[in-house]
Amino acid sequence: MEMSTTDIVRTAAMLVAFAVAVSRGRKIWMMADAGAVLLFGLGWMVAPGILLEQMTKGPLDELHMYISRSFGAVMVGSVVTWYMTRNSGDVTVSNVLLYSRVVGITMQLLAVAYCQMNYRDLEKGGWTQEQIFYGVFGNAVWLLGNLYHSARTDQFGCFGQRNDRVSFVLRIDGFFCLVTGVLGFAFPDMALSLMGLTSPDGIHLHMVRCFNAVV
Repeated sequence: MEMSTTDIVRTAAMLVAFAVAVSRGRKIWMMADAGAVLLFGLGWMVAPGILLEQMTKGPLDELHMYISRSFGAVMVGSVVTWYMTRNSGDVTVSNVLLYSRVVGITMQLLAVAYCQMNYRDLEKGGWTQEQIFYGVFGNAVWLLGNLYHSARTDQFGCFGQRNDRVSFVLRIDGFFCLVTGVLGFAFPDMALSLMGLTSPDGIHLHMVRCFNAVV
């Protein structure tokens, strides 16, 4: 894929911003991470068609828009979680947030790799080579920053938890999010069949995987 001047400038700016954010410490990195995730999440919610048109082939339908907006909504939700817990006295909270990013981004990179091997350049419902830049380069930079700050910590334990109703509900919620996320990532066609779609294209399948990677 040949890169235009705009792509080169954008790539250089991303690398500079990444280097500055990482070098300024964990708190600055997490603020930069939250800002970027909020921006992209809102982008997927407000203008999913514009983002998809840059990376896909074939007509887009309402379900493409719905899945993409859901993906953006989950990204925005993760920023809200970070904002609400940013002043937590539990030092392991930030470690959990960083490590959850590492896991989620790794799954997204796996989804992009699978997508490029199986859904690339299809006449309808396929992904183009431009997805490599947007999906691989951006996610790889994002992953490295979170992995770096996650690896620098020695606090992977957690404080004691109370056995009250709230803690119980949160544990059950976490379990179901994990199970549904793994199932949706592994079997996106099954998830789409529950929505009434029996013949999904590559765009449907990949966006469902992206959604469940964040979940």
